[in-house]
Amino acid sequence: MYYKILTRPENEFLDTLHDVASMQGTHLAKALKGQPASSWRLTPDSKAVILSAAYPIWIQDQVIGAVIAEETTNGVRTLRNKSLEKLFNVILAVMLIGTVTLFFFASRISSRIRRLRDTAEQAIDAQGRVTGSINYSDANDEIGDLSRSFSNIVSRLGGYTDYLENMSSRLSHELRTPVAVVRSSLENLQSLPQNELSQKYLDRASEGVERLGKIITTMSEATRLEQSIQSNEPEPFDLQKVINGCMQGYQLTYPNQLFTLDLYQEKLPMQGAPEFIAQLLDKLINNALEFSETNTAINASLKHIENKAILTVSNTGPALPEGLTEHIFDSMVSVRSQQMQQQPHLGLGLYIVRLVCDYHKGSVTAQNNEQGDGVVFTVTLPLVNS
Repeated sequence: MYYKILTRPENEFLDTLHDVASMQGTHLAKALKGQPASSWRLTPDSKAVILSAAYPIWIQDQVIGAVIAEETTNGVRTLRNKSLEKLFNVILAVMLIGTVTLFFFASRISSRIRRLRDTAEQAIDAQGRVTGSINYSDANDEIGDLSRSFSNIVSRLGGYTDYLENMSSRLSHELRTPVAVVRSSLENLQSLPQNELSQKYLDRASEGVERLGKIITTMSEATRLEQSIQSNEPEPFDLQKVINGCMQGYQLTYPNQLFTLDLYQEKLPMQGAPEFIAQLLDKLINNALEFSETNTAINASLKHIENKAILTVSNTGPALPEGLTEHIFDSMVSVRSQQMQQQPHLGLGLYIVRLVCDYHKGSVTAQNNEQGDGVVFTVTLPLVNS
């Protein structure tokens, strides 16, 4: 590889002056005059350069001849090539050592960054809840400082998230007593004779207290479900039986609403809590009832695909806003307009649906239908081998 760049001296070349009887040249003329001299000449075949040096021979201050020594540059070129080879070897060794060192250093840094990234992702679930912590590093470099900052941030976020998650239960607990006091006071006032104006105000106050009571009940419902999920022991049950029974109940409860059913007719064994599944279906049907347009049907289907149960509930009505399909199952998220809110809503219905799906190791998605005039909710639940 080196001799692709370096010129290799030729060992065989043609020199016409090698065996001549007499020699001529400026260097020889100067040597016969008493001046040492030298000259370069190229061989006729142009394969070598010969250095010819002439030095005078003195006897009693007279030049009686000259000594001529000739040597090719092949030796010098060979030494030069060897020196360049050593230099190239040293450069390659330094580059190799430097490359390996930099690769090891970069790999170590990237591996630490990847570990920090994985730890940060594992500390927060897909819904944005802080479910873990970050083990900070004691290293004194920038990555160690970054890990300590991340650990501090996640710790503070975890505390704040825990406060927000428990706020509904605290509020419902604290509000029950004053609401009960106001309700009992209004009942006592209503037992007394009232004129038309005062009775109007009492009715409005009673309506407000009733509305506030429903809000407290809704907040308590989500809290109770979370606590029940944490303490509940899974049990085997038939999903098809639960869904079929619930849908028959909805048809009796809402006789003015049209339901179209496409339910799997065979047994679908599951492991979990049937009362949670019924609560999940309650929330989906109530959501469909509130958003359905007049004289349109609510479609419910239950299918068995690859050891999974696929439950879909769809209705015709307003489409989901763009960008909200992934966050509609978060807590305190609602897309209802003020005109649609006949009853108080805190955005906890679909949040309960997601909690039930997570408990059963399933998933739930929401998307607009192909026509764009309605919404389809799809619940996927794993089955067990019967």
